[in-house]
Amino acid sequence: RGSEPGGVRGGGHAHTWAPEDVWMGTHPKYLEMMELDIGDATQVYIAFLVYLDLMESKSWHEVNCVGIPELQLICLVGTEIEGEGLQTVVPTPVSASLSHNRIREILKASRKLLGDPDSPMSFTLAIVESDSTIVTS
Repeated sequence: RGSEPGGVRGGGHAHTWAPEDVWMGTHPKYLEMMELDIGDATQVYIAFLVYLDLMESKSWHEVNCVGIPELQLICLVGTEIEGEGLQTVVPTPVSASLSHNRIREILKASRKLLGDPDSPMSFTLAIVESDSTIVTS
């Protein structure tokens, strides 16, 4: 069941799909995120919700998913407006706790993802509530 929509992988818990959301499990970007083999199905689901929010609600020009295996993290890297610089968005469940050290590790990884060692160390945190509400900061 590891690669099936909502399947358990990596010892995590399966995401329970509501009947109206089953289409998500067959979406090409969701499947691409599953293939990164990072985290569990819930982490992939949260990353996918943030991806949809950026592309559909916020109309970003382009968004790609990138896995950071050493941090067990799925990040989204993209451009809000064509021709602008890349931004890193880190999907995070509301239940996650972030230490100063964890944030520093994410900042360093974000700089590597952007491919520019001189770029400012920054990322956008996309916090996903249990009802799928997304808050970015």
